[in-house]
Amino acid sequence: MADTLIPLDVTAHAVRTLALYSLAEFQSGQASTVRVSVEGTSFSVADDGRGHAIDRTVAASPYLQFIYTHLEYPFAAEEGGPVQLPGIGMSLLNTLCSELSVTVHRAGERHRMTYRAGHLYSKEDLDLGTGPTGNTVSGTVGPHLQAAHTNIEHIEQWLLVVLASNPGLKLHFNGRELHALPPSAPLKKLQPSD
Repeated sequence: MADTLIPLDVTAHAVRTLALYSLAEFQSGQASTVRVSVEGTSFSVADDGRGHAIDRTVAASPYLQFIYTHLEYPFAAEEGGPVQLPGIGMSLLNTLCSELSVTVHRAGERHRMTYRAGHLYSKEDLDLGTGPTGNTVSGTVGPHLQAAHTNIEHIEQWLLVVLASNPGLKLHFNGRELHALPPSAPLKKLQPSD
């Protein structure tokens, strides 16, 4: 019997990566709400956490730009620590997307950076507004990496597990709030072809 290659759902992996960063903000007491949306191979993950550091620099580059464009390791010892894991994850995510937009709300400031094919395309300071702090990362996976639409049901099932293991988290998916299933309720068994 021949092995069947299951296409990688890059969009789902991108969503999981971003949701875990937002979840870390929730677990540290800095965020209460995470909003996820997915359509086709496009996604958006937003939280009401602290927002990326705007004034910080790494290797003489603005932190916000650095963590989305640098894959090199290791950093110098004095620059290690907090930037390493988010840096590699966000930089790799950026290389997988044909377009990626990062909007940061922090301390009365709001900035948006847009990347195309992994490179900074535009950078803008937006009207301050009165919205909450936090990050919104939206993008579209490159068509050469994933042509088929992502499996929405798989993502929702994964988010329900995240919700069940994080009491107090407010989690929205595609415009509606998810509610944790009772511990006795089984999750639907999903097949690779679903």
